[in-house]
Amino acid sequence: MHEMVERYEDMSPDGKLRLIRQEDGDVIIVVEVDPREDSVFGTQVEFCTHGGGGQSPRTLKALVNLMEAMKQDNEEALQYRD
Repeated sequence: MHEMVERYEDMSPDGKLRLIRQEDGDVIIVVEVDPREDSVFGTQVEFCTHGGGGQSPRTLKALVNLMEAMKQDNEEALQYRD
């Protein structure tokens, strides 16, 4: 492991987003929540807007940017499956 960063979510004391960058540059995204929690969305953490109680504006902005990048990748590059 080269680098790891964690950030607790805005909606619970237990939910956390962890990003791990490996030596080769690969990034792993880990979502941790309380295993007793039952959610319609499955395993989740939530980062809110400032007006909605958000405590992590740069993290939220980065996630929005990640969503846009994923949309562009989906439009421009077909993925292969086994």
